[in-house]
Amino acid sequence: MTTSKAVVESGNLLDGLPILRPEKHGRYSRLDRLALKLRERFGAVHGFAGRLELTPQELLTLHYEPQFSLRPMQQPPDLVDASLAQWRVWFLLGGRGAGKTHAGAASVIREARQDTGARILIVGPTYTEIQKNQLEGPSGILTLAPPWFKPEHRKSKKQLIFPNGVVADYLPAAKANKFRGYGYTFEWLDEIVAWDKDPEGVYEECCRVGRGTSTRMRELGLSSRKVITTTPAPTQLFRAILKDREGLVLSRSSTFDNAANLDAAYIRQARAAAAGSSIGRREYLGELVFDLDPALFRKVDWNKTRISPKSRPELFDFVVVSVDPATGEKRNADMHGIVVVGVREEADGLDHCYVLADLSLRSPEPSAWAKKAIAALHHWERFARKDARSRPRAWVFAETNTGGSMVPHTIRQVEKVKMKTERARQSKAARAAPVSMLAEAGLVHMVGKHPKLEEQLAKFTGQEGGHARDDRVDALCWPIFKWVVQKRKNAGAAGRAGSMPAFEVLDHNEE
Repeated sequence: MTTSKAVVESGNLLDGLPILRPEKHGRYSRLDRLALKLRERFGAVHGFAGRLELTPQELLTLHYEPQFSLRPMQQPPDLVDASLAQWRVWFLLGGRGAGKTHAGAASVIREARQDTGARILIVGPTYTEIQKNQLEGPSGILTLAPPWFKPEHRKSKKQLIFPNGVVADYLPAAKANKFRGYGYTFEWLDEIVAWDKDPEGVYEECCRVGRGTSTRMRELGLSSRKVITTTPAPTQLFRAILKDREGLVLSRSSTFDNAANLDAAYIRQARAAAAGSSIGRREYLGELVFDLDPALFRKVDWNKTRISPKSRPELFDFVVVSVDPATGEKRNADMHGIVVVGVREEADGLDHCYVLADLSLRSPEPSAWAKKAIAALHHWERFARKDARSRPRAWVFAETNTGGSMVPHTIRQVEKVKMKTERARQSKAARAAPVSMLAEAGLVHMVGKHPKLEEQLAKFTGQEGGHARDDRVDALCWPIFKWVVQKRKNAGAAGRAGSMPAFEVLDHNEE
């Protein structure tokens, strides 16, 4: 095994731990390697089934059996290195879109098939996220399971029942009190960075209930095991996981290792963020660094990318007037954040974000911020490209967690304008972190100077209780997070095709 200095830049938290890395253990799955050999020999991989004289049954097996399609970093440690057969915790640190969910789902299916006495627990941030990603998504268990081993989904009981009788319970991290009374042999813990309520306590509870054994486990001398799939973050939870080193194995995979299954434009954007940002290296390369500045935007030099109002683009792909209205329910919560952002794809093929105006204001009257936002929309919509119906691609956006329908209702009381809303399913820090990556990489530009916004950005940590100290920041981050960060086409490895593995996409893979 090898300990990678690239995974952590300071401290000794990883010293002596086995770390599986693509640089040492390989980037390609068995099918990928086969395709590369076919292309080398025949100049193409089309018609590979005929060249290899594969039967339909063999093709179906290749499609569904994970040992053929998973990259080494997506496979449990014992399949990569026989010396790690006694692993207890497999900690897969992966960049966004690296195929972590696929790896976790495949590990659950494998365990259920191998051990008829297994008792499995699946934990994710929320019920919605578990069902959308871990169960039913393009890389979820129900999608990846072969037809001959597809589990029955009993939603009322929050269970999957596999054909051999193995039961997998699923519960969100917020319901850790419901873990009690069970003894699980295998656990899949997904995206622990998104566990909002007492994540360390939830993990401790997972450790307490992960105490079961089966006949097979006793025969092989195996302990109960945990698979943790997540984007890394320098939190106390990660320190707690790394502290218990017995049977702990790390795997590290980057976004670019899974480039064949990701949108090419997203890969270009990710590459720019990873090259120009310390947070980008964490979010896309899967590096775990514990000495990051808690102020997310501190390393951004706005002067490097600042442009004068006279030099700004004349036309944007779309313009968003982003509003973070105060409700008056909290102390000092009387600042209404209003930030105008224009987004435009530039010659480098990347989306650049332009902060056009900071119109945040204090007023006890809701109509004041509504009128300001509407006036901003009317001013800036002429600089937005038009859609197929010759309407400017510009709108007002607001989060609806606080105040619910109050925000659109207040806007419409003043004037009916184009408006979009969304209920936040992540923390302010989770939205701001990828935006800070883009800013550090030079993809977010201040048009002119916005001193109060820039001052707030310099102090922003995303910790709870920011209230009036983060109104401008959240208004800035929302449109970039929603329409730039999340603008990717990640179908997942299982969603490549309704047919067999698409070897022709191998050109996107990175060495």
